Amino acid sequence: MSSDMVQSEETVAIEIDGQTVQAPRGSMIIEAADRIGVDIPRFCFHKKLSIAANCRMCLVDVEKAPKPMPACATPVMEGMKVYTNSRRAIDAQHAVMEFLLINHPLDCPICDQGGECELQDLAMGYGRSVSRFSERKRVVKDMDVGPLVQTDMTRCIHCTRCIRFLDEVAGTNEMGSSGRGDLLEIGTCVENSIDSELSGNIIDLCPVGALTDKPFRFAARAWELLARPSLAVHDGVGSCVYHHQLRGKILRTVPRENEATNETWLSDRDRYSHQGLYSDDRATEAMLKQGGEWRAVNWDEGVDAAAEILQQASGGENEAALGMLMNASATTEEYFLAQQLIRSLGSNNIDHRLRQGDFSDDAAAAPSPAFNMKIAEIESADAVLLVGCNPRHEAPLVGHRLRKAWLGGCAVSVINPLDWDFIFEAGYKNIIAPQFLVEAVSVLASAIAQNSDLPVPPELAELLKGTAPAESDIALARQLVEAERGMVLLGQVSMSHPDGAILRRLAAYIAQATDSALNQLPHGGNAVGAWLAGAVPHRGPGGEAPDETGENVGLNAAQMLARPCSTWLLWNLEPDFDIDDPHRAIAAFSGADKVVAVCEFVTDCIREVADVILPLASIAESEGTILNLDGLAQSFTPAGRVAGEAKPGWKILRKLGAAMDLKGFGQTGLSQVRADMTAAIEAGQQTASAGQGGENAPLQISAPPVNRALWRVGELPIYSADGLCRRASALQVTELADHGYAGFNADDAAGMGLEEGSVVTVSQGATAVEFDVRIKAEVPAGAVLIHSATESARALGSAIAPLDVALRK
Repeated sequence: MSSDMVQSEETVAIEIDGQTVQAPRGSMIIEAADRIGVDIPRFCFHKKLSIAANCRMCLVDVEKAPKPMPACATPVMEGMKVYTNSRRAIDAQHAVMEFLLINHPLDCPICDQGGECELQDLAMGYGRSVSRFSERKRVVKDMDVGPLVQTDMTRCIHCTRCIRFLDEVAGTNEMGSSGRGDLLEIGTCVENSIDSELSGNIIDLCPVGALTDKPFRFAARAWELLARPSLAVHDGVGSCVYHHQLRGKILRTVPRENEATNETWLSDRDRYSHQGLYSDDRATEAMLKQGGEWRAVNWDEGVDAAAEILQQASGGENEAALGMLMNASATTEEYFLAQQLIRSLGSNNIDHRLRQGDFSDDAAAAPSPAFNMKIAEIESADAVLLVGCNPRHEAPLVGHRLRKAWLGGCAVSVINPLDWDFIFEAGYKNIIAPQFLVEAVSVLASAIAQNSDLPVPPELAELLKGTAPAESDIALARQLVEAERGMVLLGQVSMSHPDGAILRRLAAYIAQATDSALNQLPHGGNAVGAWLAGAVPHRGPGGEAPDETGENVGLNAAQMLARPCSTWLLWNLEPDFDIDDPHRAIAAFSGADKVVAVCEFVTDCIREVADVILPLASIAESEGTILNLDGLAQSFTPAGRVAGEAKPGWKILRKLGAAMDLKGFGQTGLSQVRADMTAAIEAGQQTASAGQGGENAPLQISAPPVNRALWRVGELPIYSADGLCRRASALQVTELADHGYAGFNADDAAGMGLEEGSVVTVSQGATAVEFDVRIKAEVPAGAVLIHSATESARALGSAIAPLDVALRK
């Protein structure tokens, strides 16, 4: 078949205002007009939502049609002639605008949407100077839908964009309409709050001021704000944003379109976390502790004190003398300079994997967390297996892509320690306590081995021996083997699991045997950049070995805390919130000789353990490069004024290196840092590909002993992911921030004599904390849900571990 015949079948030729355009068959007139730059007014149409044809603002004149036709709902046809500015089209659009304004309150001077309101803009071109409507305007009772979205429904023009978004994209179906005609109202069911993790997008979608940003309300006018491009780094998606600032202060965050990452959407975590920038405990000046008392110092004195501490810890034979732990959302330049600093001081003890539970596959070349199936490709997957993963909260826009795949017919299967409320349905669902997670994945791997030509790797043979797959496991194995675009997605619970290395190896075999992509969802927003830049103890920039022999491998995060190091450099972390085992971390830092903390926030814990504090600029105030989960490098520049005397991380590291006369710290600008980093990564990749620097040790795997006692599931809450989120006041009063409890399975609770509202004492090792009991249907037998990174749980140990529970007398 010729290409001309294919084109004639797939496209049709139409004429719009005298211009000929080829449009896909079945597409709408408004899409063809947008393609050639012909403007057609609209309110209800949105390219990412289904067609509603509610507002009728897009009426156009179609030749031979008996009346004006809605451009958003009229399919193109061969030879069609469309006129957007004929007398009939203009009169129809003017009439629609007059009807829309009949009941609109016209309160532009006090409306937060004033200046960026689609109705206001179009009324200037299509409205009348005088209204012919003299009756009383309709008034709709306002409603409270939560702390993030402000409503004023009298302004609503019933475009239903909010309803369609929450139904089709967010998957929560939290808004709807009631009544008919002039009694029609848009609202939530029984005045419930809107609890979707993507709820803020309805603010952007609303073409009038009916839905606005509640935390931003009355803070500024749109024309006063300056838009500055930046990135969100609370997860690895690398969402593109605009920070709107007034006199240097960031007041609002909105999405910046990028189809490869966040499309046109933004998670609420990315949208509202800028509130944390202005917390009372922001680090704004360098500080020294002398005689147990803190005093503010200038930058030179602070850097010299930190450099002296680090230099004194270098050069010794004790491998645990100096260690550095880094936040998993630092810039790639910071990771590069940090590992260069630590290695120049004779140590390889650097790590960003603060919440990882198992590092035993490091010697066997543990894989980088970069996605094998790109973020944008996920929506085309036809079979997906989730292992210890809640994409809805770990990376909301990855969860959105999975929903799109499911809507397109993708079969989603899960092996999880909690029955999370997804925005898609799972056909195969195995919800088991975390102590049985390895066993469940092993059974599936055994079933896949029976349906695949790929032999079981020797290190897995003993683990899979004796497993007995059920019919459901065999059916899932066939589904994954037969899939054309399969994906295995390992989540953050798998990363935190004490047998995480085994789960990673099993997942790798399942992916390889079924010809599926293996994706991992690590903690933090730049884990891929950290790996590439060498901020791990067992590999340098580009993947080369730490030294020529490949033997001088440093200590990983868990080993550093277990030894522990005598001198620490802590990079933008809060010990009681950002580390898998906060109790052990605080003990390690408290017992150290010296601690240098480079941080955005000065907490009581930091004041207690640190000796020097250097203030760090946040991502929104800084510059650098982030690599998202696809490995896509995105650079950004400062969007807001730096708090106090805080400085970008690369400048702090450069100053520290220069103060110690270390080689490679003479850069005068970020471009030079990037050039040095690029050269080091390329050299490291060449060395790694040549096989130099030592051999990878095989991963030794044996079936882990199963402790059948209660195990904690320490899920990281969506709004506790980092310091900014934890300080965003609007996020912390949402339903998703309710996590100060211990969740039990109903059968387990009954067996222990627990009821809803009982108070229990939960112990992990030497620490114990009291929690209120909640009976949670999503918790399986043998598990207890106690979230990580919360005020109530920071005295406990690891997120995935056995625990003891006793009813308070």
